[in-house]
Amino acid sequence: MDSKTEIILLRWWQSISLSPKQLKEKDIIPSPSTYKAQLKRCENVEMAMLTEGFRALWLSLPDEISLSDNPIKIEYWATMAAVLVYVRNNNGIKLAVAAGKKGGGNKPIVSELRFSQLQNAKTPNELLHRLRRILQQVKGNISVLALAQDIEEWFAEYGQLRPCKADKRINVKWVMDYYCAASSKWVDLSDSY
Repeated sequence: MDSKTEIILLRWWQSISLSPKQLKEKDIIPSPSTYKAQLKRCENVEMAMLTEGFRALWLSLPDEISLSDNPIKIEYWATMAAVLVYVRNNNGIKLAVAAGKKGGGNKPIVSELRFSQLQNAKTPNELLHRLRRILQQVKGNISVLALAQDIEEWFAEYGQLRPCKADKRINVKWVMDYYCAASSKWVDLSDSY
């Protein structure tokens, strides 16, 4: 995702997530509250494609994306919209790191079982459901752009006949971040986002 598209995505997220005061400071027009509500109620990616919130994002994207006839692109952006409404605070922490951090006691916030379910997502709808559940567990405190990059990488791998190198796969990156955070060896690189 190029920087222009990242800015569009971040501003879209801000318009549906930030308070009116914060939006005024950033000179962003607030989106109708129905955008977020409709996206949260979507049970699958196809339903997300039919919402006003998704349409607002889709139509704001550069022409090379929004005029594409590639069905995977629209599915990717609909998944992005339906997931990002669960991000509450854009704090620079990667999803897998937030999931692997210690919660109450000595266990990670997200169990290994639930995290492995995310890794085993085979369809965009499975990915959507798994990401939403994990975002709820981490209370939506993650980096918007890091999550967008993770979703982009998942879709790049989705449907490939030849898998890419293991160290380049999103599942391997998630595992490394998750277990490093769970073992408290994670280094805060939030300034890099």
